[in-house]
Amino acid sequence: MLSFKLAVQNLKKGLKSFAPFIVASVTMFVLLFVTAAIAQSPSLEKMKGGAAVGQMMSFAMWILAIFGGIILIYSYRFLQLQRSREFGLYDILGLGKKKIALVSFFELVMSYIATVIIGTIVGIAFSKFLFLIFINMIGENNFNLAITPASILTVAAIFLIFFALLLIIGTFIIWKSSSLDLLREASKGEKEPKSNIFMALIGVVLLVVGYGLALNVDNPVKALSTFFLAVLAVILGTYFFYISFTVWYLKWRKKRNSYYKPQNFITISSMLYRMKANAVGLANITILLSMTLVTLVVTIGIFLGSTQTVERSFPKEGQYTVYSQEKTGNQLAQTLQEKADQAGVEVSNLSTALSVDYLMGNGQKEGEHTLNITPTGDQKTAIQFSMTTLQTLKNLNENVADISGNQINILDYFGAYPKIKAFNWFGTTYEVKDIMATQDLTKYPIMMNITTPMLLIFPNDAALHQALEVYNKANNEGEQSYQVSPSVTVNFDIAEKDQEKLTNVLGNNDGEHMLSFRSAEMKEVRTGIGAFVFIGMVLGISFILGAALIIYYKQLSEGVQDKRSFKILQEVGLSKEQVSKTIKSQVSMIFLLPIAMTIVHFSFAYIMISKLIGIFGIMDSQLILWISLGTIAALAFIYWLIYKGTSLVYYNIVEKK
Repeated sequence: MLSFKLAVQNLKKGLKSFAPFIVASVTMFVLLFVTAAIAQSPSLEKMKGGAAVGQMMSFAMWILAIFGGIILIYSYRFLQLQRSREFGLYDILGLGKKKIALVSFFELVMSYIATVIIGTIVGIAFSKFLFLIFINMIGENNFNLAITPASILTVAAIFLIFFALLLIIGTFIIWKSSSLDLLREASKGEKEPKSNIFMALIGVVLLVVGYGLALNVDNPVKALSTFFLAVLAVILGTYFFYISFTVWYLKWRKKRNSYYKPQNFITISSMLYRMKANAVGLANITILLSMTLVTLVVTIGIFLGSTQTVERSFPKEGQYTVYSQEKTGNQLAQTLQEKADQAGVEVSNLSTALSVDYLMGNGQKEGEHTLNITPTGDQKTAIQFSMTTLQTLKNLNENVADISGNQINILDYFGAYPKIKAFNWFGTTYEVKDIMATQDLTKYPIMMNITTPMLLIFPNDAALHQALEVYNKANNEGEQSYQVSPSVTVNFDIAEKDQEKLTNVLGNNDGEHMLSFRSAEMKEVRTGIGAFVFIGMVLGISFILGAALIIYYKQLSEGVQDKRSFKILQEVGLSKEQVSKTIKSQVSMIFLLPIAMTIVHFSFAYIMISKLIGIFGIMDSQLILWISLGTIAALAFIYWLIYKGTSLVYYNIVEKK
């Protein structure tokens, strides 16, 4: 069959043209395969929390599938553009559009087969490697990743849909274009775009709105509800900014005397006439880099911070908690010691704590210095509280200001109320002696929740019980009344090998008492968080690869289009040195703007991102800052490597004889 022979011949002779498309296809296949292999692995059944991990991996797989489809369409469209002249010649020679479409069909079939075979082989090896990293993250080591035929078939089916879509797009372009259109497609010029002040203003307004939403976030609930609005505003604003601002900037450069220097003249004029395409490409790169940065900072912050959170939640290895109005700390400690002796295990370093958790109320500021708390009605102003006593913190050797009478100290986890002097608790007013920050307490178990958390510190047990009585009375008057009891906790040290024996003696956890251990909690948290972080890593890799592919194709297409122009200029006397300077000038503009805009976007989003991480109970602002700076530095370095590689590709194309 002539069409099949032509397709085989095209792939052999035009391998250099097809290679970027094949590489993009295989890369996305491998990333999808990794997530599918883990999501459908029987090994997850042996792991605690494995079902949740599988669901998260499946969700990540479909996100990657959407992203992969976009990248493949972008890659294939570039390939079609480069081959439009070839298709035009086929049509003129009488092959006909039907047979040209058939040639494209066979090329795609062979590309699909190559993608599936190469992608599966590389994917199996790569998934084993990444899975070892994943298992190390969550602390499991007693099973291996089993690759199932279902995971291979799932990804192969997704890519079959992708390639069918590419065939439809390619056939449509061939069918609607005349022979002359196909011949001119790769080399036709573009009209100089007009700088639109209205679009520029829209871009600025959208960016200001997005930045404003990100900056005016004071708690995780608000961060979660406004995150997507802020992201949408910034994405749209980014597109408008590039489309309008870059054209204005180039036209401004065109009016300056420096425009008539050879390297500036060529760079500015060539960029200006293709700025519509470049602007969208630059916006895509910026958005992908921003997504990479946010994804990596959030996931790394959650992974590293979760360990700190568990350690803060457990001052010692074990916790035994009883919810009771009658039990005292000393009585509970004595009970625990008796049960430990009965089980034949050793418990040591016992300390007691009195606390109340999960109290809800509406918080309304009255001026800058007064906070009024009333029964919960509006979730937007809801605050979650916990209570403890000064003596509880002293038992843990915490450094806390002394209080007495109607005085209290407040630990404001998120710093939302730094100037409060008077605290009205359901009609009872307390004097606030000290507002504390998270880092002021190093051993007290922190409360993890997604609302604005506050820890109220009372001078003694009697004051705490009195405040709790006021709370219960205020919340017993509505239709949904409920009563809250204080919890008495004994923190203690115990060997990990003895934990099961003590658990058997004390019985299962119920609504009245709870026994928990730091090592078990750490393992459970690492399982869930490890899956989340692994997904973040895979998505981060995908986004940076997507940005790299777009940059590569941009430099490839620019190089192909500029090759003839530079050749003519060299023939009329432009030196190689001048060509080199021109290339560096043009590539550096494409390179610097996206990474600069990414850092600006992230800087404005930093407060919102830190609040989102706070949803997981991670409130160490210094840790989040260092993670952010380190991730920015790493991303900038990777981006620099991409820049160096793509600039060489561009340079080699335009100077090749």
